[in-house]
Amino acid sequence: MAKKKNYTFKGTEGSSMDETLVKKWIQQHEDHHVTKAHFFGKEIIQKMLNQPGCMGIRIYYAIDDKGQKQLILVGADEKGNNMWPSKTPKAKGKKLMDGGGNITTDNSHPCPPYCPTTN
Repeated sequence: MAKKKNYTFKGTEGSSMDETLVKKWIQQHEDHHVTKAHFFGKEIIQKMLNQPGCMGIRIYYAIDDKGQKQLILVGADEKGNNMWPSKTPKAKGKKLMDGGGNITTDNSHPCPPYCPTTN
């Protein structure tokens, strides 16, 4: 088991990549898997990033109840703690989706069938 590291997320993690390398890595995945990608709209991503203390988004690989691959997005704070909905109480009368607490998301649109007609 890997030793746990102490770190602080600053919101600057990640970097841009060269298009040729990105396309190579994508192709290497597509050579072995049917699902190419998942699309999440900017509204849900922005809601996650706007959560108080959220420094970024952690993406989990998952399998749903039908056996289909999914991606689950969870906000993470500066210490890397997942910002689960159960960790922030809802404001009275509010749903999780309308600012009443932390949110997680799936319900993405997988490719295929939601793919561009050209790459």
